[in-house]
Amino acid sequence: MVGAFAAAVRAIWVILASRAPVGLSDPYVYLQAAASLAGGRGYTSLLGRPTAYYPPGYPLFLAGVQKAAELVGQQSRLIVILGLAQAVLGGVGAAALVIAGCRLRPGIRLGILAGMIFALWPNLIIHSGLVLSESLFLCCFCVFLAALFTWTLSLQSQQPRHQGAVLAVLLLATAACTLVRPQSMAVILPAAAVAWLMSGLGWRFALRGSGLLLVGMLIAILPWTLRNAVVMNEFVPMSTNTGDNFCIGFHQGATGGFSISPECATEGNYTDGPKVEVERDAELRTRTMSWIVAHPGEIPELSYKKLRITLSHDADAVFAWESYGADAHLSSGQRSLLNWICNVYYWIVGMLGLAGVVLVLRAWWADRNSHERSAQASSALLLVTSCVFGVLLPVLFFGHERFKIPILPCVALLAALAIHSLLRPGSRSSEAVSTDSTSFADTDTEAGAEQEVTSD
Repeated sequence: MVGAFAAAVRAIWVILASRAPVGLSDPYVYLQAAASLAGGRGYTSLLGRPTAYYPPGYPLFLAGVQKAAELVGQQSRLIVILGLAQAVLGGVGAAALVIAGCRLRPGIRLGILAGMIFALWPNLIIHSGLVLSESLFLCCFCVFLAALFTWTLSLQSQQPRHQGAVLAVLLLATAACTLVRPQSMAVILPAAAVAWLMSGLGWRFALRGSGLLLVGMLIAILPWTLRNAVVMNEFVPMSTNTGDNFCIGFHQGATGGFSISPECATEGNYTDGPKVEVERDAELRTRTMSWIVAHPGEIPELSYKKLRITLSHDADAVFAWESYGADAHLSSGQRSLLNWICNVYYWIVGMLGLAGVVLVLRAWWADRNSHERSAQASSALLLVTSCVFGVLLPVLFFGHERFKIPILPCVALLAALAIHSLLRPGSRSSEAVSTDSTSFADTDTEAGAEQEVTSD
């Protein structure tokens, strides 16, 4: 029911508030790329030339939605249909978080809490009606977490029920996340390895799990690299916007946030064709590395600014809903109210998430010398390490509120863990996240109830 509730809330928002994007920005570029794909012209830039500037996952998804809308004669309502599809994705993501939460502790309460936190997240609800990749990535990432936690638990408990299906879902979810946001998945790989090693599951388990995630990533990377070699005659593993992202964050006069600076200007543009696009990307990467080497003393302050810009607020969807100022349809009071609602919710959940981090680390420290290794403890640690590695991305590139969205499912689970512990004041802190694998073997009677809740 949590998944259905999340989808319904988002669908209501889409029906009442969705608007077509205005102006030249990411949504417009996505729509043009999707139209090219749906029309059989391939993945092209605004000038109709082959490109690999943006990762292909979201344009491919958007092209599929557009093709479906055309088949039923509703192409004029593409934005609403896309929003409804993304509302369903939000429901799937919430349901997957319920499953992930149930893998952290026996029973369904923690999972329901996490799913409801995700379902009611204001900024994410608004994102459902936007032509941006967040809704798709969050759905795939929530499924990834649920599958990864289930796989980890099944290996430790030596109960290979549906292990083949879980493995397939894990690989596909990893590949899907990589197609949409490859940088985010690149940091999840070391985050998972660190969590498995910290939890005491051993280096063999860490190597096995890391290898599995790497295979999932390669399922996405290799075909797209081959496409780029054939279509663009260049070696491009995923996308060519890395140089831009680097340069925006590291140049003379950089603010830590997004800005268009002459310091990042090149003779050609990425829309000028594959050769210029690839050369431009390489030039900006080289220029950025040279600046970093020449200005190491500016890196700490820049890093702080990037983190502050990324983490201090969570209302980027409101700005995007107004097409980044090109469609300012809200009154000042309405805009302030929406921003306030989004930010207050984020601050409350964020504080609860920090409390969850403390619980996880305290339990890990208390059990560090224990000979019993818990898959649940490793999954909880993975939430913490994913957040730590995830916030490194804006430090590597530039700060933006959107850049923390990939780790919000982890924050929701950590917040749910804190609430769950508060609701059980008599439990010991070490039991907050760490129960041995035999406890799951003894809770088969709860599995049926869990299946009923998470199947939505």
